[in-house]
Amino acid sequence: MAFAVPIRKNILGLKPYVPGKPIEELERELGVSNASKIASNENPLGPSPMVLRALERAFPRLARYPDGAAHDLTQALSRYLKVPGDRILLGNGSNELIVLLGQMVLDPGDEVLTAENSFFVYALAAQLFGAIPRAVPLKDHTHDLQAMARAL
Repeated sequence: MAFAVPIRKNILGLKPYVPGKPIEELERELGVSNASKIASNENPLGPSPMVLRALERAFPRLARYPDGAAHDLTQALSRYLKVPGDRILLGNGSNELIVLLGQMVLDPGDEVLTAENSFFVYALAAQLFGAIPRAVPLKDHTHDLQAMARAL
């Protein structure tokens, strides 16, 4: 027996993110090797040796569910930044944090001001919560803060 799951109308109108080509496909097309997709925030140098050592130390614990509160990291950041731990919000990348912020502050009909050609997720998160994304054109390839202030 099939049944329809009602989906919010603002979700139905979202355009999905279309990622760039995989690096392997790009290298085949261009006849190059060792390419780096800088626009994808890839590090052409690879991971730091310190990161690799930390991963090696973590291997024995990979079968365990991680600490969702990230207690040790939060405490280390608290000490380093000299801010209370309850003022630190962690997430699995900027996408998650932007969407979480949207969940906390956006209501349907709110407007979200961004610079033209900004990170795709700003507008997506706005639309996800029924807010309206508004892009202000760049000036000389940078944020035009005066134009953004006038747009408020």
